[in-house]
Amino acid sequence: MSKSKRPSNKPVLAQLRIVGGKHRGRKLPIPAIEGLRPTPDRIRETLFNWLQFDLADMHVMDCFAGTGALGLEALSRGAEHCDFVEPSIQAANSIQASLTTLKETNARVHKVKAAQYLQSVSSPVDLIFIDPPFALNLWQETLEIIETRGLLTAKGFLYLETPKSQILDLSPHWQTVKDKTAGNLRIRLVQQVNNIS
Repeated sequence: MSKSKRPSNKPVLAQLRIVGGKHRGRKLPIPAIEGLRPTPDRIRETLFNWLQFDLADMHVMDCFAGTGALGLEALSRGAEHCDFVEPSIQAANSIQASLTTLKETNARVHKVKAAQYLQSVSSPVDLIFIDPPFALNLWQETLEIIETRGLLTAKGFLYLETPKSQILDLSPHWQTVKDKTAGNLRIRLVQQVNNIS
């Protein structure tokens, strides 16, 4: 006679799938935290198709890392290094566990808020992902810090993921080079104006 199973007290885990690159198809557990959502597979595929000829050897910053989906995908596809910025201890620890599972050593997880990290970092990077929790409306503040502090390299890219209805006031310093809407999402690649060929 089999014993009835007791309810498990373990948190329910969702999964993140790496879409492309050397870790393509790998599935990683992510914590079930309210509001935590990985960028959908189709959106990541579009983004990294845009970046495919530029990504090799890039130094990347995943500003609102969450599940780490964007930064992990970048590392899988050839980025040289990624700084993951995530204030939630549970989410940050999950990203670190994913990096360990994938044996990715060229990365660091910073357990601070994005604005705090951006004010402290001194070296510009080649690609910055800006995908904050939508309810917090942090896009404008983040863009202003990056621009004021010169945190993007001359030929670098900003990736912006927003609700389709979100209005951003991009300064003349930036120009959108790729733009797509999918469902309720809008994604953009932005570059410094003087360095666009």
